[in-house]
Amino acid sequence: MQHEQKGGAMAGEKILIVEDDVLIAADLEDIVTTLGYEISGTADSFETAQQFAAFSTIALVDVNLRDGATGPRIGQYLASEFGVAVVMVTGSPEMIETDLSKVIGLISKPSHPNLIRDVLEYLKTVREGERGVPPGGMRLFA
Repeated sequence: MQHEQKGGAMAGEKILIVEDDVLIAADLEDIVTTLGYEISGTADSFETAQQFAAFSTIALVDVNLRDGATGPRIGQYLASEFGVAVVMVTGSPEMIETDLSKVIGLISKPSHPNLIRDVLEYLKTVREGERGVPPGGMRLFA
């Protein structure tokens, strides 16, 4: 069933949500689909994220998952191996100490739906090779 694309929504982008808290994952999924985006999958570990990597263009990745603090490793993997535009979404931004040169940036949880919308629009711009302006509330790594 095709949905009419609205406002800032974009056809073709497939969003991977990497989050082990079922309620937060469901909330993110609801926000993303309400904005008109397609979900490629929801993962709660490195292993499950790998299954959706090839089908994703953008990923929202938590730091602490079912298999430990593997979020940064997942982000680097998705970006370097599959060209996925990755933003870390975490309640513990201070825990990110590793080199995240391939990850675009970070937003803190809980995230307001408008921030998620602005981040997704920014990531689409970056994926199209443009410079875009990162939304307020997003910390850039690159």
